Amino acid sequence: MRAWLGAVWWRPHAVGIAVAAIVLFVVTVQVITYGLVTVFDAPVHAYFDAHQPRGVAQWAAVTAARLGQRGVTIPLLAVAGGWASLRWRDPRPVVATVTGLAALASLGTLLKVYVGRTPPVLDVDTVNAGVGNITAWLASTLTVGAPPFEGFVSYPSGHTANAALTFPLLAWLLFGASGVRPDAVALRRALLGSILPVMLVGTLMVVLDYHWVSEVLGGMALGAIVALTGRLVLGPGRAPAAAGERRLVVRSPVRAPRESG
Repeated sequence: MRAWLGAVWWRPHAVGIAVAAIVLFVVTVQVITYGLVTVFDAPVHAYFDAHQPRGVAQWAAVTAARLGQRGVTIPLLAVAGGWASLRWRDPRPVVATVTGLAALASLGTLLKVYVGRTPPVLDVDTVNAGVGNITAWLASTLTVGAPPFEGFVSYPSGHTANAALTFPLLAWLLFGASGVRPDAVALRRALLGSILPVMLVGTLMVVLDYHWVSEVLGGMALGAIVALTGRLVLGPGRAPAAAGERRLVVRSPVRAPRESG
C-alpha cells in the first residue's frame, strides 16, 4: 500500500481528499438525520453550558479560539504564500493559497446554508436542510435591498475548518519542496504540529458552546479537503537544485604550466 501511494506524488493527497470527503458526507447525513454522530451533542452542550469559563480562563479560551478566525488565518497564509512565490518566482504558492481560501469560503458557506442548523447557544437542536435554503440565501445576497437571510448556519464549524486548512497548508508553504525553506524533516514536524492548533480550536468551539461536537467533526473534514486541494495546486515541488540543494560541480583538472628551457 505504501509503495502504491508513493508511486505518484499526488496520489496520497488525492486519497486523503477522497477519505475526508467521505467523512464529511457521512457526518453531514448523520447531522441531518440526527444519527449516531450527534449522540454526544446534547449532553456535551448541557455540561459546558453550565460550566462556562470565567475571568482569565474565558479570556484565554476566546483568544486561543481566534486561531480559527479568518482575520488570523488569511494573513498567515497570504504572507507565507507570497513569500514562497517571491523566493522561487513561482506563482503556485499564491495560487494554492487563494484556491484553499476560496474553496473553503464557497463550500463552507453553501454547506452551512444548506444544512440550516441552529447553534447550541439557542439551547435547541433544529436542522432544516434543503436546497431551498440556498435559493433563499442567493436571492437575499444578490438582490439589492432584499432583507438579510434569516436561516441558521451553524454546521459545520467555520473556525475549525479554517484551522484545519491553515496550519497544514502553512507547513507546506514554509517547508515543502516549493516552500520558503524546503526541509523534509521540518515539514514532517510542522505537519505533525499542525494537529495541535486544529484540535485546540475544535475543542474550544465546544467548550465555549459555540458549536455542537458533530459540527467540529464536519469542520475538520472540510478543512482537510481544502488543505489537500491546496497541496495539489502546489505541485510535485521544485528540482533539488532549485530547492536549495547543492549541485555537484565537475571541474576539469588544472594542468601545471610547463617550465621553459
